[in-house]
Amino acid sequence: MLGRFRDVIVTITRHRQDPEDVAKGVHMIDALGALFGRGDRTMVGRMRASEQGRRILAARKSVLDVLADRPRLRTLPEGTLGRAYAHFADDNQLFPEELAEAVIEARAATGGQVPGATPELAFLQDRYRDLHDIWHVVTGYGTDLAGEYGIVALQSKQVGYRAMAITGFLSTLMTSIAQRRFDLIGTWFEGRRRGRRGAYLLAEDWESLLEQPLAEVQAKLGFEKPPVYRPFDYEKSVEAPAQAA
Repeated sequence: MLGRFRDVIVTITRHRQDPEDVAKGVHMIDALGALFGRGDRTMVGRMRASEQGRRILAARKSVLDVLADRPRLRTLPEGTLGRAYAHFADDNQLFPEELAEAVIEARAATGGQVPGATPELAFLQDRYRDLHDIWHVVTGYGTDLAGEYGIVALQSKQVGYRAMAITGFLSTLMTSIAQRRFDLIGTWFEGRRRGRRGAYLLAEDWESLLEQPLAEVQAKLGFEKPPVYRPFDYEKSVEAPAQAA
C-alpha cells in the first residue's frame, strides 16, 4: 500500500484526465479517510466559528458554477484573481467541473458524495475539492509534484484532514528518498506552516474575491509571500528554476 501513496496524491490533486485513475485514487483516499479521519469536525467547526462561514453553510451555494464560467472570468480586468485563475485553468488544462464529474462517478455507490457524510459535510467536501486549483493561484504553488505536496500540506493542515496529511507526507518522504530530493520534506513542512498562519480558505467568499486584484487577495489572506521550493516532476525529469522568494 505504501507504494501507492504517491499515485493517490497525483491522481487526486493533479486532476488526471483518465477517470479510471481518478476513481482509484478516490476509493483509496475514502478508505484511508474512514480509517484515519478526513477532518469532518474541524472542517465544520471552523466554518461555524466565522460569520462568513456560517453564511456559506446556510446558503450551501456551490462555487463550481462560478469557477466553470471561464468565459466570464476571462473578461475580468487583467491582474484580478478571476482573470489569473482563468489563465491558470487554460494554461494547465485543469477544469474543476471535469474533476467533479469524475469524482462523483467514482462515488456512484454513495450517491456521488463522500461516504457517510451529512448534507452539510458533503457540501464542504465538494467545496474543498472544487477550490483546489484557485488555491494554487492564491498560494503560489505550481502544478508540479513538489507544488502539489506543498498545497496538500497546506490544505490538510487547515481542515485537519489526517488521512490526506498522512498520505501526502509519506508520499513526500518516499519521493525524497528515492530521488534524493530531501528539500521536498522542507516544502511539505513549509506548506503546513503556511496553512496554519493563513486565513481559513474554505470560509472565504470566493465569488467576491475573484473580482479583486490578486495581490490584494493574497495580502488579505496571508499569502502575499510566495513559497520557496524547487519544482519537480517525475514525468519531465527536469527541474525548473526555484520559485521566487
